[in-house]
Amino acid sequence: MPNPAWGRFCVSGRFLGAGMHSTRLLTKPWQEVAMRRNAPMFTVLTALALSGCAQEAAVEEVSVVNDVDPYIARALNDPLMVDPDLAYRNEANAAITIGFDHALPSFKGSEESASAARDEARLALLEGGPIADLPFPSGSEGPISLAEQYGVEAVLSVIDVPQPCRQDIRGNFAYAANMPEVARVMPHGMVRVAAGVESAQCDLRLVRYVTPAAIEDALQFHYTIATRAGFEPEYYAEPEASFTADRRGTYLQVFARPASGDLTAVDVITWTR
Repeated sequence: MPNPAWGRFCVSGRFLGAGMHSTRLLTKPWQEVAMRRNAPMFTVLTALALSGCAQEAAVEEVSVVNDVDPYIARALNDPLMVDPDLAYRNEANAAITIGFDHALPSFKGSEESASAARDEARLALLEGGPIADLPFPSGSEGPISLAEQYGVEAVLSVIDVPQPCRQDIRGNFAYAANMPEVARVMPHGMVRVAAGVESAQCDLRLVRYVTPAAIEDALQFHYTIATRAGFEPEYYAEPEASFTADRRGTYLQVFARPASGDLTAVDVITWTR
């Protein structure tokens, strides 16, 4: 920036040197005299003057744009979105805002993805020992199907959970990342819903996810983990594939059914009271 002691260089297109208060333009004769007397100094002053003019013009232009264009001002002042999970906040001037849970987009299954999910699940299980085989299904009818229960409250309304487990339940994907070992999500599983309750009367976790693995592979994964934890699950084929188990006040229920896109939908509910 020019030294303030030199005075203002740009006044309505007129050039004022240091200490000069005249508004006379430097015409060609004046320029020739100045250049002959002190050409280097004249060059420096001219460069500084032009630089000062450009900077002032740029500042004024930005200020004017911000004042007259609120859209640009908002864009410049809006926080930068560097986290994909927060990108939904930037709705700008959307005419319609649609609420959703910001879950990851759905994907489609295939033979390759089903095989990859099955193999990775089995490798994860083999780290802890032999993989348990699914038993023959019980002759009795199991819990009600959750295929038509779309919300968390709807799921809990048909599950025999204590009343404290139905109160103050909160939906949060953080619960899916903090599931008990006996209820962890299968590899290659994409969580769609996660909720939980944490209180002195009940500690509940509910996760609904989809996987390209087959129904039997998904149930075998959860069944093996449950038996290793000391549970004795009872396996049902009707009204949908599921198993239930309890051990020392901890209850576990796992449901699996076909889902769109050649996927398997899995529901895992566990609670302790």
